[in-house]
Amino acid sequence: MDKVIGIDLGGTKINACLINKNGDILQRSNVETQAKRGKDTVLSNIKKSIMKLDYKDAIAIGIGTPGFIDAENGIITFAGNIEGWTGLNLKHAVEEFVDIPVFVENDANIALLAEKWLGTGKNYEDIVMVTLGTGVGGAVYNEKSGLLSGSHFQGAELGHIILHPGGDYCTCGQYGCVEAYCAGSALVKAYEKLTGQVLSGEDILKNVSKDLAAQKVLENYQADLAYFLTSLRNIFDPSAIIIGGGVINSKEILWDGMIEKFKEVCNKTESIDILPAKFLNDSGVIGAGKIAFERINNGK
Repeated sequence: MDKVIGIDLGGTKINACLINKNGDILQRSNVETQAKRGKDTVLSNIKKSIMKLDYKDAIAIGIGTPGFIDAENGIITFAGNIEGWTGLNLKHAVEEFVDIPVFVENDANIALLAEKWLGTGKNYEDIVMVTLGTGVGGAVYNEKSGLLSGSHFQGAELGHIILHPGGDYCTCGQYGCVEAYCAGSALVKAYEKLTGQVLSGEDILKNVSKDLAAQKVLENYQADLAYFLTSLRNIFDPSAIIIGGGVINSKEILWDGMIEKFKEVCNKTESIDILPAKFLNDSGVIGAGKIAFERINNGK
């Protein structure tokens, strides 16, 4: 059976897996991204993640990366979180050290493809996907037209919808973006503003039952997500919004309050399902594997 490598390039880790046509993960490797060290270090770490696998068994590699992606040519047209990533032809850069085809796609898009293929979204025709992690990613899928890409590869950059006009600075250069308030790092910043202390997002959420500041941060975060989801529902009219990314590992703490607030602020909630992603940390590698299989078969 044919195998491919799926790579999910995250803000902190590079996850790479050897995957078969059924979407089964056969082998895993994890390497730190070291994004702050820039392009060359990240490329070196991608290579390490591949070499840890039986990569010679693979017929292609799919990579999901943050940013605006020219998927046809494998070029990152803009990325704010890795120095030197903007303008990089990631397809060619990785093909320099492997002898198989490489395909590149936006990380939120591949997460949606994984959920549509084998996960929460397999029975839905119109889906919006939101990933909450180091940043906020977005993807929009329609059964007839496929993934929304936009005329400048910036379609469905949902994390850069303005949530609070004139608000906090975002890495995209705007102020008040969803990403500045709904990324995992936003919890850390909000808590520091209130208390002057720096705690991890995970610790903040764990402390909500005994820490009033943590509770306030969570309530504001849930409200911001609810208003964001309301805009997505009204703009795209999807049958489902799927939420993934690392923040969803704390679903039991934040989910119910977010849904309650969404039902309070949205004008029509009965015709849409808000769902957690099935694969969580594996959605990226599975979706990247999916594009590798699809695109090598299409000869793209």
